Amino acid sequence: MEWGIGCILAIGLVACESPEVVAKVGDTTVTRADLALYVQARADERPIEQSLEGLVDRALMAEGARRAGLLKDPQVAARVEAARREVLANAYLDREASQPVTFEALRKRYEAQRETLARTQVHVAHIVVRLSPDADARARTEAQARINNIYARVVSGEDFAAVARQASEDAATGARGGDLGPIREGQVDPRFFSAVSDLKVGTVSQPFETAFGLHVARALEPPQKVVPSFEEVRGQLAAQARHEAAEALMKRLREDISVKRYPERLSGLSEQRKSDGEESR
Repeated sequence: MEWGIGCILAIGLVACESPEVVAKVGDTTVTRADLALYVQARADERPIEQSLEGLVDRALMAEGARRAGLLKDPQVAARVEAARREVLANAYLDREASQPVTFEALRKRYEAQRETLARTQVHVAHIVVRLSPDADARARTEAQARINNIYARVVSGEDFAAVARQASEDAATGARGGDLGPIREGQVDPRFFSAVSDLKVGTVSQPFETAFGLHVARALEPPQKVVPSFEEVRGQLAAQARHEAAEALMKRLREDISVKRYPERLSGLSEQRKSDGEESR
């Protein structure tokens, strides 16, 4: 209201501007929203006046580019349009997908999917001999010999925890007798989980390999099905809901907006893309 009265009084004296405008750079206005986005994008912790000067410098550069006619350059114009397109597309998707990812909507999704969210949980101890995936034949042979010796010791009756403390090359779990604690499907290397998920309590696996090395494992508890808490899977549910919203939105847009393609005009673009890729290497 005060701004409106000020503008009325200023008619004939100076041009009125919105209080949202924090700077003018040539013909370009810089708004509070522009400045807030600039600060957020750069995690800028400087005093706001210094941030404004930084934004003004960028605006000066952009204004200079506009006056130099760079918007007439097809590649520059395409990059500007690409940025505009991405901002609009993401903003539109954010708006359309906001309802499916509310707390209430995600809670309903969680309750509807509780059974399908259940995962197998195991509690095992392991002993590991480190082996890089790209190890040479000699290193692989030596590592295999060490894990075979460890396996022989534990199946012949030596205490698994004692062997783990003495021989495991995973210092953190070795100090705990190899105990990994409860682990769920999807939390560890799939090859590891596959090797231990069917072990009966007290039984020891044969040596097996993962990206981390060679292992033998011993089951400490029987496998069980566990339903993760809502907070554990909230991010997963939100991503799922957003994906479904995006697919529904694209389906509606394809039905509502006509699209005409001109494949005969694409000649030469594949070669150009290949050439650009070679130059960038």
